[in-house]
This record gives sequence, structure tokens and C-alpha cells, in this order.
Amino acid sequence: MALILPAVIAAAMKREPLPVWMAMLAVTAGAYAWFSAVEKPSALPDIPEEIGWTDKVSVADGVLKGFAADSEGNRWYVTYRFRSEEERNLFLRQGVAGHRYYILAELEEPDPPAHTYAFDMGAWLHAERAAGILRLQEAGYAGPAPGMPAIIRRWREALGGHISKHFPPSVSAEAQALIIGERSSTDPEDERAYRRLGITHLFAISGLHVGILIFLLREILLRLGIRTNVVRVGLILFLPVYAMLAGGAPPVWRAVLISLMLLMPESKSGKPRLDLLFSAGMILFLLIDPHAVSKPGFQMSYVAAFALIHSSSILSTARSALHQAWLVTVICQVAVTPVLLYHFFETSLSSFVANLLFVPIFSVVVLPANLVLLLLTFLAPGFAGWLFSLYVPLREQLGKIIRLFAELPFSVWTPGRPGLPALLLLICATVLFFMLVEARKTRYACAVLVSVCLIVHAVPYLTPGIRVHFIDVGQGDSALVELPHRQGVILIDTGGRLRFAEEEGKAQSGGSGVGERVVVPFLKGRGITKVDRLILTHPDADHAEGAAEVMREIRAKEIHIGPGTYRDEGYADVMKAAGQAGIPVKEVMEGAGWTDGSIQFRYLSPYDMEYRGNNDSLVLHLKQNDFSVLFTGDLAAEGEARLISEYGALLPVTILKAGHHGSRTSSSTAFVAAASPGITIFSAGRKNRYGHPHPEVTERFRQAGLPAVSTAEQGTITFIYHKGRVIQSYSR
Repeated sequence: MALILPAVIAAAMKREPLPVWMAMLAVTAGAYAWFSAVEKPSALPDIPEEIGWTDKVSVADGVLKGFAADSEGNRWYVTYRFRSEEERNLFLRQGVAGHRYYILAELEEPDPPAHTYAFDMGAWLHAERAAGILRLQEAGYAGPAPGMPAIIRRWREALGGHISKHFPPSVSAEAQALIIGERSSTDPEDERAYRRLGITHLFAISGLHVGILIFLLREILLRLGIRTNVVRVGLILFLPVYAMLAGGAPPVWRAVLISLMLLMPESKSGKPRLDLLFSAGMILFLLIDPHAVSKPGFQMSYVAAFALIHSSSILSTARSALHQAWLVTVICQVAVTPVLLYHFFETSLSSFVANLLFVPIFSVVVLPANLVLLLLTFLAPGFAGWLFSLYVPLREQLGKIIRLFAELPFSVWTPGRPGLPALLLLICATVLFFMLVEARKTRYACAVLVSVCLIVHAVPYLTPGIRVHFIDVGQGDSALVELPHRQGVILIDTGGRLRFAEEEGKAQSGGSGVGERVVVPFLKGRGITKVDRLILTHPDADHAEGAAEVMREIRAKEIHIGPGTYRDEGYADVMKAAGQAGIPVKEVMEGAGWTDGSIQFRYLSPYDMEYRGNNDSLVLHLKQNDFSVLFTGDLAAEGEARLISEYGALLPVTILKAGHHGSRTSSSTAFVAAASPGITIFSAGRKNRYGHPHPEVTERFRQAGLPAVSTAEQGTITFIYHKGRVIQSYSR
């Protein structure tokens, strides 16, 4: 906390940007140290019998999720799967946020992150000040919760329900995002397009939105004859309520705080320094919620705001409104780039142009239209319906244009998450960039920033040695091979989820989206946006279901599948995606292979053109000098026996990916003896219903004196082979 005081003093002394930036860094460091010192409770509170839903409540795929508080003030993350459509409708009629429910629940342990770049549920719960996860088994309505915050939550939920009812479905989700900050209903494809174009901020409550809202309210009230002072006081009282109504996220409070400052009347000495007030506001926010400092939204919001505040001399050089808009875009995008790369591993290059195009459209047309249409749905529903018939086709065309722009090449730069030295270098380059631009040395500023970005991008290509990653995708398979100096990248399987008869037709929860949630972040975290070969060993969902999701974000030069599987239902989505992207799909079998430098790749199975199941999995052998890896897919004992007979000369191996996740139908005694791996990997899920790896199998390896590890226990497992040495590491 001692680091915060110098920041306030530095801001008050009206120093130039560099000392103020350094002071704000001290604030962040101090707050982060304080946040880190807030230890997690050693024991969880008792499971409550009653909860009151508070915030971030959403309903998707038949599952209700959100935060709730119990009578002791403990905050919980709660999930509940509706047992029927009737129950879902009853919940929504009674209300959720701001309402109390009697519950019967059990504690659920958050899954550890699959790898370094994956979402960490435990850390997120800690940052959200949640005691843990409650999975509800039963829930009964207990009435509205008391207190003004609960009333505001009910207002927000009612307003969201009103928008859903009166706005056409194609624009309803956007209206909720723009007006009340509720983005749970936004189409994932739209979210992806906004992210690639760097215009996600247009669909969240920001200073722009609050400014337009204040302008419209002020003009309406003044035209109704209300005095200016009364309007100002009314807006000052309204803004904090609106912040809570809009969800109360850090960007919302930041926007409201700036607006409140601008609404305050000047004193005799003039308006106080904006940076001083803003610093005080940020510190106050962190005093209330120190955990916020770890959240990307907080970091980007305040970094961008302070960059603009301290770039007045840069903005003063604007020769026109368009030039000023360009400068604002550059300042914000450059300032938040280190934050974006650390948390999301990429930043939008197209944002420099996209913001010039789309910010005016949303400022002048889309946001005002949504506010006016909302008002008309209350005052004149018939007229609102007629306006919707004009607005919706135009908005849909705009959506098509946004998606089209998002698919343009080189829209996004994905260098991966920088290591600490590279991150510090990038931060220094960012500060130096602003200093040089202020000194009217723009060319030098751009040269410095571009040079450092090229260095950050080049780091993965400087790494020697083969890297083999066994990615923790739960109960499934996925492995990544990086050749020395990133001269080649091979992805073998993409994970997924096998479903059972009782789950057919039921919405997925937690197991779906493995490609998007686990594999893609790992690839992007390592700065990988394309793979030379995507190898799918066989069509089972736990190996191939995530492939289509991966291909939406990662470009594959070619896809390898086993013979006779092209039209298999398990490959339907990936074949469709490959066809749309023009990616060649090759059926390969025993004897096929390729060579990269001194590294040999060879397929050992299957041996005929008919696909009959697990024993016809693609089996890949990798070899360089005395280092070898065998990827066996779901190969069973019969296939293993043939492999020993035909390719015994390629055994033993350094690393074995055990067949079928360690099932007792695989890893026969004869095969274990022949392969005699230096280490064996079982790719299996935590507490999986199959009991993989099977105790009989692990006992075989133990008795043979061969070490074996499982992704279920170790998370993602990485091996690096360089100069005759093998180094292994785990993500947990």
C-alpha cells in the first residue's frame, strides 16, 4: 500500500507523462502485491440452504450459471441444469438476479488449468471473491431479495427481459450488450469477428456509450424545459445507478467516473486535474476490490484511459476530426498491446482502420438507434415495430460486412504470450514510443516499436530442439510437435467428448468446446497460427470433435486421416470446414511418411483401406537420432501385435503415447516389453468414468520398471529433445 501514495503525489505535482506513467505502474504493482497477499481461505464455508442470486447470471444450453450470496455473506459461483423446459420458463418468470432460492446443493471442485495458457477456474473464482462452486440439485423460489442492490438487479433483469421480448432476435443480443452490458447472448461468431477487428469495446459499456447516453438524456431534459443545474444534478445522481444497472464492471465504473468528473461544475480555481482525480478513483476502486487488478478488463480499461489523459500533446497535433480519431485509436491500441499479448496472446492489426470505420457508425447510428428504439418500445410499440422493419435489414448487412472484414488476411498478430524479458522489453518500447511521438519523432517511434515487435515475434523461432507436447484435453487425445526453430508444426488429434445414450440430445456442459477452450489457447499461447499437418488418428469424438473449432482459428496446410474414414460421421464438421477453407484432405496408411531435415515421420498403421475401429487408428512414428516417439491413437492389443511383427526394428522408443488412454484392451504385456519406452503418457481425463488408465495397465508398466504419467494428474506434459538430452516439464 505504501506504493500508492507516491503515485498520488506524482500526479498532483503535474509532472510530464513519463513520471506519471511510472507512478501508475507503482500503483498497479502495489495493488497487485496486495491482491497476491490476499490468501485463499483454508476451509470452505458450509453449503448454504438459501442463496440470493447477484450478478453475471446467464442461461445457456439449459444451464443456469451465475454468482449468488448466502445469508453469511459468502459469495458462490452456482450452476443448475434445468430438468425441463417448463422449469426453465418458471425460473425466468419468477426471476433470478435479485431473487432468493432455497437450495439443495453439493460442492464442486474447480478443474485445474489444462496448461499454462488455459483458463484457470480456481484463480478466476479467487479474483471474483467466490468461496467455491455450488452445483444445485434442487432449487425452490423464496421471494425477492431485500436491499437496493437487489432491486437494481431486478430492474436490470426486467429490462433485459423487455429487450428480449420486444427486439427482433437478430438485434436483441446486441441491444442488451450496448444498453445493460449483458453479453452472454452474443453470437460466438460475432464475438470472434469483433475481436479480430479490435472493436470489441464497441459492444461493451464504455466512455463512448456513457457519453452518448448522457448527451441524449441531457438534450431531452433541456428541451422539456428543465433547468441546466437540475439536469446536471439529476445526471450525477443517475450515473452510479446506471453503473450498477449495466453490470458494474471496471470499464463501466471508469466511464461513469470520467463522466461524473466532466459534469462537476468548475470551482474558482478551475477544474481539478483529470489525471489526479482519475488516479484517486482507480485507487478507491482497488481499495474496495483489490482483486480487480488481475482482471484483463480492468488493466486494459485504465491503461487506455491513462494513455489518452497523458497524450494531450499528441492529440493537439490533430489536423481534423478523422486525424484525431486515428490518433486516439493508435494511442489506445499501442498502450494495451502488452496487456493483450499477456492475456490473449494476440492483438488486432486491423483495428487501426476498423475503428475509423466502425466507431462513427456505432456512435452516430447503432447506439442511438438502440436507445431510441428501447424508449419507443415503452412509449409507442407500433411505431417501434415499423422502425425495426427498417433498422434490422441494415444492421444485418452491417454484420455481414463486419464478418467479411474480420476474415481478411493479417487482421491479427499472434506472437503468443511473451516471456518476462520480452514483456518488459515491449513495455519499455511502448513508453519510449509515446515519448518519441511527443517529441515529434514519429519515424523513430515507429521504428523502435516495430523492431521490438519483430524481436518478440522471432523468439519462438530461435528455439532449437524438438518439442513434443501432450495437451491435457480431458478424456481424449491431442499432441503437438514443434520442430527445431519452428520449421514445422504437427498437431495430432484435437480432443473432444464421447457422449452416452443418456446424454444424446442433451445440451453439453463443460465437456464441449475442447478445441476452442483448450487446444486453441495452447497453440496461440505459443504463437502458433498455422500447422503444417493436422493428423486425425480416427473419427472418435474424443480425438476429432475439436478439429472444426481449431480450424476456425488455426490454419492447417493439409489434413491426414486414415483410409475409409472420409465420409465417417465423426469427421462431418471437419470435412465441411476443410472444404470451405480449401484445405486438402489426404487418406494415409502404413508406409506413408515424410522427412524434415534429420527428423523422420512414418505411419505404421493401418495396413488396409477398410476402417473397422480402434485398431485402424493412424499410428505415427517420429525419429531423430536416438530420440523416438510413438503416437498410437486408440490402437488395441491386436494392432499392437501386428506392429511388433512388422515394425519391431523401430522399437524400443523414447516416448510412448499409450493406446486408448490406458485402457486394458491396449498396452499388452508383449507390446510393453517390445516398446520398452523411456516414459509412457496416458492421455486421460480427471476422474473419468472409464477408470483410465486402468490399474492393470499401470501395473504392467510398474512391474516392467517403466515410468508412466497421466495428463489427468500432471496436466499438459512437454518434452524437449536437444543435443542428445530429453527434458520434460508439467503444467501443474
